[in-house]
Amino acid sequence: MRQPLIPADRLQVIADLVRERGSVRGRELADSLGVTDETIRRDLSRLEEQGVVRRAHGGAVALRSTDETDTSFRLREHAAEKVAIGKRAAELVRDRSSIVLDSGTTTLCLAKALHAKQDLVVVTTAVTNAIELVGNPRTTVVMTGGVIRPSTFGASGQLAAATLRGLHVDQAFVAIHSVSVDGGLTYPLFEEVDAKRAMIEAATEVILLADHSKFGRQSLVRVAPITAVHRIVTTAGIDPGEAAAIRDLGIDLIIASVDSAGATETQAATTSTAPRTAS
Repeated sequence: MRQPLIPADRLQVIADLVRERGSVRGRELADSLGVTDETIRRDLSRLEEQGVVRRAHGGAVALRSTDETDTSFRLREHAAEKVAIGKRAAELVRDRSSIVLDSGTTTLCLAKALHAKQDLVVVTTAVTNAIELVGNPRTTVVMTGGVIRPSTFGASGQLAAATLRGLHVDQAFVAIHSVSVDGGLTYPLFEEVDAKRAMIEAATEVILLADHSKFGRQSLVRVAPITAVHRIVTTAGIDPGEAAAIRDLGIDLIIASVDSAGATETQAATTSTAPRTAS
């Protein structure tokens, strides 16, 4: 039997499902998450209070701003940390190498830090990463196929996975929703899991990019065990016991230093790179 999610992770799963589908039914949520109808009603009430959803008969519907996307909202969460992780991860990329970039706001910060690299081949599932890199004459950008998810601007599904399975790259930079030593790399939705697994399989070296808030949590779908990762780039704040357990597995845990300019740089990325749903 699947271990029940803690309340914070369950709320995140529900929020992601509503953003992805536009609406959800409470009965379906209760069945899939293994909780009572009353628990789901409380969860939806909390998300409504947070401005994430609007309650509707039998469930909830998404609330979307006409001015900004989920991506631009997420860019402001742990903004300075994501910039620091992106800069530190860029130091691991060698000139004349090939890499794959996952979709996500942290990998977008890495894409912004790659412009000085020479003769780089970048494969990505994310429209945002491609837009950031395509104007650089020293970089060859390869987009996978697949269905673009509006919440992340990342390609998903079998077509994205099939593209990645036909490739071999030096490094894969993977983003994830939740990670723990026991649970591994987990994600709240099924749609992008195949692509994430394929990019892990396609790379000689797998590097996970995740700020400290992602650790010690589990989401609905297991992508891979944590031992599928060779390096993790994160920030201070990760639980010391979790950090020690990761290092005991032989994984290189890199703590990126956060500087005061990080939030400003990430806010600039919101307006310059993330597409908008409406003008």
